[in-house]
Amino acid sequence: MQRPLGWTALRRSLIIGLLFLVLPAAAEEFKVEARLVWGTNQPKPAGTAFAPLDALSRDKVRPFKWTNYWVVNTVTSPVPKGTPKLVTLSPKCAVDINDLGNGNVEIRLFELKEGAQPKLVKPVQHSLSALKKGEFCILAGDDKKVWDDAWFVILTGRR
Repeated sequence: MQRPLGWTALRRSLIIGLLFLVLPAAAEEFKVEARLVWGTNQPKPAGTAFAPLDALSRDKVRPFKWTNYWVVNTVTSPVPKGTPKLVTLSPKCAVDINDLGNGNVEIRLFELKEGAQPKLVKPVQHSLSALKKGEFCILAGDDKKVWDDAWFVILTGRR
């Protein structure tokens, strides 16, 4: 049975139309928002631009004991595959994020010191799909200068 001549053109148009629908979604770059947060019982230091941590994020850190959580810095960065990109959160703190290609991302936390190479503090792997759904990955440690304070790096996905 022979198809009408317009069938081939219609089929091509449908395929091209589907490609235009699928390709922009596939090409959309996934990004992670990284926030450096200071956990303390102290009030906001005068002269700083620190903002209080939002309610949803506070709910995630609720098991911790501090009354104040100040956002020191927020950076949004693409998640590269294969070659991690160092994202500086403060003069003393940076992270890099790498899509491992197996459904996980590797997040590496670095200590920064002037005149020295970044020092790896902690590497962790986290589910890429969890980040894409808006779930959090939280890295934490104590503040070496102020007894009983802490810092957090809170990561979540952004489009």
